[in-house]
Amino acid sequence: MRNFFVSLLKFFGLVIVVALAGWYIGFLNQVNEIKPVSQPDGSVINQPIRRFPELQSPKEIDFQWTSAKKPYSLKITLYKTVYDFYQSSPKEFSYSGNLPTNWEESYYEMFIRQNPIDKTITELTAQLESLALRNRLNSDQTVDLVTNFVQSIPYDFEKASAIKQNPDSVKQSYPYEVLYEQKGVCSDKSFLLTAILREMGYGTALLEYKSENHLAVGISCPLEYSNYNSGYCYAETTQSGHKIGVIPDLETKTNNAVVKEEMTPFGTDTNTIKDIKKLDNPQFFQKKEGKMYNGIILTIKIQTQIVTLEKEITDLKSQLLPLKDQINQEGKIVDDFSKKMADLKKAKDYKNYNGQVTDYNKQLNDYKKKVSDYNLQVNNYNQKVNEYNNLIKNQ
Repeated sequence: MRNFFVSLLKFFGLVIVVALAGWYIGFLNQVNEIKPVSQPDGSVINQPIRRFPELQSPKEIDFQWTSAKKPYSLKITLYKTVYDFYQSSPKEFSYSGNLPTNWEESYYEMFIRQNPIDKTITELTAQLESLALRNRLNSDQTVDLVTNFVQSIPYDFEKASAIKQNPDSVKQSYPYEVLYEQKGVCSDKSFLLTAILREMGYGTALLEYKSENHLAVGISCPLEYSNYNSGYCYAETTQSGHKIGVIPDLETKTNNAVVKEEMTPFGTDTNTIKDIKKLDNPQFFQKKEGKMYNGIILTIKIQTQIVTLEKEITDLKSQLLPLKDQINQEGKIVDDFSKKMADLKKAKDYKNYNGQVTDYNKQLNDYKKKVSDYNLQVNNYNQKVNEYNNLIKNQ
């Protein structure tokens, strides 16, 4: 009997040990533990240990967007507790000792590294890839679909304005926050796109434009077609309409990337002139190897046509504007001459009338020829505008 109780006690002791071990492992799985990283220069990057929250207060969000002129949609469920977790997560680079030389790498990694407990990006990526599969998209079209998805999330103009006034007063957002709030500025949305593309296995980088205070994504692509001869193709996230591999200008006031607008026929200009700035050469951070995007090859071909047409249209316009003024001036002269001839005829001053008929007819015929030549050039201009607009709409 005594041996029986001893065995029983040992059994319950083993059960307790296993239960405690299971609890401890479960606890560790709920903690995003990141130990301080020591740098070669002796500095230490400080990142606190924080427990990931329980999933409470769900919020279903419906995303709708277009890619290659086709509508897409998906729904994801996010949680207020997780949103609060990210809102209160570190958004400033913390360190001890000297500032590490590679501090920006660690800073950007903080936003794009996934918490192992949080499966949001994994599940979102699976939905996007499922959409691509159902619509028979190839790998490049899938990257376009994902990029268009992120671009469709509204640009946060209020936050952009606050950053412009005082860059240090506004913090970056984690991808989860962008999805939950359904808005973000260039850096916020670039972190989101990078996280998704990495989940898909693509090579990525972050392109930082310091003087312009802008951030974009680089997607691994063939070196000969890459931007800055870097092996990465530029991807703009601020708004829809930007093709991978095409570097846009920025609107000075909002820092939003400018989308090429359709042109109007000659003489009917309605395009608003925007105050824009060019992007300088960027610094590359968070380079990661992976799959390659090859859709850039077709984009470059179309972009070359667009740039060529832009130059031709600009040159034609510079010729047509002064020609239009000249035609208007000569038309006024012909009209005045015509009125003079009518007055002579009305006054029955046939001698002076007949004496000027030859000059009038010559001037009228010269004017008609110039108008005809001018109209041919205008038609040529408008044909090129139509061709340009078709490329812009269908690229």
